[in-house]
Amino acid sequence: MRKCCLETQISGHCPTGCKNKFKFLGSEIEENCIADLKMEAFLRDKVTFRVGISAFYESNPRILEKFLWESKDSQELISYFLYISEPEQVKEIIESFSNHTLSYLFKTDFFNFQNVKDSTKRDKSIKHIFHVRSYRYWTFIDVKRICGLIQYFVHELKEPEYACQFIVILPSEVAANLRSYTTLTTEEEKSLYTALGDSIYELPIQSPKIYDHMLQLFADEMEIFLILSTMEELIRRQEKILDTSAKLIEYTKSHQIVMNIQFIFSELNGLDIGIASEILNQLLDSKMISLSQRALVLDFLQTGNLDILKPLRNDLLGR
Repeated sequence: MRKCCLETQISGHCPTGCKNKFKFLGSEIEENCIADLKMEAFLRDKVTFRVGISAFYESNPRILEKFLWESKDSQELISYFLYISEPEQVKEIIESFSNHTLSYLFKTDFFNFQNVKDSTKRDKSIKHIFHVRSYRYWTFIDVKRICGLIQYFVHELKEPEYACQFIVILPSEVAANLRSYTTLTTEEEKSLYTALGDSIYELPIQSPKIYDHMLQLFADEMEIFLILSTMEELIRRQEKILDTSAKLIEYTKSHQIVMNIQFIFSELNGLDIGIASEILNQLLDSKMISLSQRALVLDFLQTGNLDILKPLRNDLLGR
């Protein structure tokens, strides 16, 4: 009969930090840990939610992975806990899982995402699985771990249609040099992109810095290359929008609003008004500026009237 090292009962929650405290015991703690019994009891409504989720957080990932494969209910419970947790809380757990388990979890998530997407077609904001809050934890996984999973999907499972979904969350420099991080061949890398179907042409819009790599990769694929070639102006425009938005977001995090408005204007002044407007939309979506501040800067850019800043400055200074 297994016995918790801290002598907690199945009905008792696991103390915070338990798994870190007993790491030095290695396999001994796994042999005696009852976290899986607590999660099983939660499935049967025998213990409270606090007990169940504390067992999830404090269990060694190897125990969790073993529990996950015990039943369909176990798999659904692990997924549920992943969905409701902050990504930072489950990062270590996910990165410790095998590629076999990760591939199962992602395929399940993607299937559910497709169903949600099909039922909410009018919601234009849901463009990708990683835009859904429940699946954000995938974006926190170490880049090398993601590359290993991509390789597993392609080499072992022959399922590039799942592997290709991760391209959008890879840093551009990694995506453009994927063969340096994996053992994929040129043809296998092509299969990743083509598995996206028509979405292949949306990818460089979402991640403009991989555009040049895509042109090079598909130089001998005439149809794809020609379509990509016609997109250059659009891609360069989008790259300007994203780069400038990132710079402004970083700046606004550490400066007062008057300084922000002046800095934003200095960065946007001289740009095409359409590009400037889209950059302001990015700042609005990131909650860096308000609707009224967006209107203020846009009016500022269109009229060049510096006096419009005075009411804002005086209001902030209490004059």
